Parts: sequence; C-alpha cells; structure tokens
Amino acid sequence: MSTDVHEELAGRVYARVYKASGRRDLHALIKDAIARSGGRVVSESPHTRVPFFFGVQTNVGERLGLLIYPVRLTNVPTKNRPKGEHHAQVKFGNPSQWRSEVHPIAFDVAGVDTTLFLGINATERRFVGLDPALWNPMPLGVSFYAADGDFHEMGAEGWHAWEVDTRGGARNEARTPEGFESRVAFTPERFLDFARFERRASELGLDTALRVKLGQQFRDRSFADRAARSTHPLEEQFGLDAARILDLIAERRMLTTAVKGGVAEAHLEEQMSVHPSIERITRRTDDRSADFDVQLKDGRAYVVECKNVSPSLLADGTVQVETQRTRNSKNDPTARLYRVDAFDVVAACLFSVTGSWTFKFVRTSQLTEHSKYPGFLATKQQVDDRWRDTIEELGH
Repeated sequence: MSTDVHEELAGRVYARVYKASGRRDLHALIKDAIARSGGRVVSESPHTRVPFFFGVQTNVGERLGLLIYPVRLTNVPTKNRPKGEHHAQVKFGNPSQWRSEVHPIAFDVAGVDTTLFLGINATERRFVGLDPALWNPMPLGVSFYAADGDFHEMGAEGWHAWEVDTRGGARNEARTPEGFESRVAFTPERFLDFARFERRASELGLDTALRVKLGQQFRDRSFADRAARSTHPLEEQFGLDAARILDLIAERRMLTTAVKGGVAEAHLEEQMSVHPSIERITRRTDDRSADFDVQLKDGRAYVVECKNVSPSLLADGTVQVETQRTRNSKNDPTARLYRVDAFDVVAACLFSVTGSWTFKFVRTSQLTEHSKYPGFLATKQQVDDRWRDTIEELGH
C-alpha cells in the first residue's frame, strides 16, 4: 500500500506528492513518448513519486516543464460494462484517506510548468488527456472511461478530441454545470502536441466546448507545429532575441500603443476561433479595411473592426472607445473617420480598464453618427447597454 508524503519536487513545493509503486512502465512510456514526439528529457522525478515531473527540451528550442498525474487505463472485459471499454480508476496514496482528506491537483502558480492529467494504457501505448482543472480536487476512487471507438477515431493523425457526458451519479456530482467534459486521445508521437494543447487551454481558461474545438484544431499537425515554433522571423530579421525586442517596445510609448492594437486583434482572433458559435474567422490584410470577416454557424456573416477602449473613464465611470483611424490627412477632415457602412460590428477590447483581454460587441448601425459629418461615425462611442458580451448575442 502506498502512502503520501509532503516534499519538494523539481525544486518547488507542490500541494501533495504521493509515494507510489507499480508505475515504472507508465513512467517509461512517457519518457519514450517525449522522445518520439520530438523532445529530450533533461530532468525527471522518479517513478516512485506521483505526480511525475519531466523537464523537456524540444527539437524546436522549447523548454517545457510537465507535471503529470498518471492513471492506469486498462482494457479488461468487465461484467455489465460495454465491450471495448477502457477503464481507469483515480487512485493515489492511502485508500483510507481518499474520503477523509482533500486531494488537490498541483498547478504552477508561475505559469511555467504545465499540469497533465492522463489515462495511460501502457500495453496498447495510448493516452487519454482530461481537463485537470475539472478533476481538482481529485475524487479518488472515481473511474473514467474511453472506448475502442475513441481510439479508432485517432486515425493516421494519432489524435482525437471529443466531449463526454459525465453528469455524475450517487457518489459524485457532475464536474461542470452542463455535465460534459473534454477528452483527447493521442499516440506517443503526439505527446508533446498534447502538452502544448493543455498549456494553451489552461492559459486561456477554456471551458469544455472551447477545449474540444481547440483540440480538434490540434489534430492538424501543421497547427500543432505552429504552436511549437520558438524562434520568430523578426528575431532573425532584427538580429535581436524576443526579450530585447519586447524591451524596446516597452521603452517607447508610441510603439507600445501601436503593438497593443495588434495584440488585441490577436486575442480576439484566438478567442473567436475556438468559440462554438463561429464557423470561420478570416483576417483582412488591407490596412485601410476592417480587421476580420466572421462567419457564424447559423449563417450570419459580419465584418468586424477591433478597437481598444480608452483607459480614461467618463465622470460616471462609463467606458469609451475611439472609432477613428490613427492616420490623418491635412486636406481631408474626414480622413480619420469611418463611414457608417465600413464594417458591421465593433469589438471593443477592455484591457485598458480591466487588465483582461475581454471584449464587448455592438452593431455599427447602433453607434452614434458624427455631428458634423453625416454618414461617418462619431470619433468616440460610449460602451453602454448597447454592447454585448459575445458576437452571437447581437441577433439577426
């Protein structure tokens, strides 16, 4: 019987470290999977301690810290259970303490290491990744399942993301209000792709639907390759590393302001690309046009302009956003103004007042026109009750 201890793991104190036995093969399979998926283990914790920790250097220059909770997954026929079912029971530490104590999952508060919660079939060399945030604290003694069909769906890509119904039972409530959770099945050759997927999903705090959509995008190996890219072309072009380029931006107010607009667009694109109501988002490349073409699954299509709100609030606390261009023309007083039909929707990024990359949306037809130049938008708009939290809420 294994017992748990409190100790340092990889130089950091985590919530709980367990003594473990019988997990040597799981540890070995993970090491092999790291190598097969383009990584090299530079540091590791022993197989007799759970969670496992692996420090990894990838073949594209990344350094990853992986904190892994390994749960054995077996395909043993069980009476009154479906055929072809793979079963895993979450069990760490002393069973007598499963119910009497809380068993939190460890997350790196610095955001450097990534936590993985994995079902591992060492015999068939297959993995199933769960959302660690939903299994925190761990309901020890509880089981989860995968089916032969789920692994068959991995196909030649070695990857399959899907949603499962886990509405809870007599012993445990559902871990989400909707009663659904995400799963990702993958082969050893895709192990580090899953680590990158989990890192991004955790950083964004994605819910189940968005995790599944992001997971489906990661099925495309070219998408996963982009997520792994470590050296940006600008670093090579400027002869400076990313940190120095960022320092230059931080030191120059005009550069910071200009870059913030692009950053807001990047966050908007990333959030909308995984939103379940959106079919497709396409970035426009003409500087004089709007930013995105957005196609919703219900058939609606919008041209979207992204703007940062002003950090200065009105006296009553109302947020404002400028709806004009940054460039001017001495010969045309309307050169900086937008025509009322220039785009369909404005997405206002709230970072300047909230510190978070969240957005409000409004139809351009609901905005205030310029008092002096008919047919153009006023240069400042109030972000009030006309605005919605998602583009989907704008209606037909």
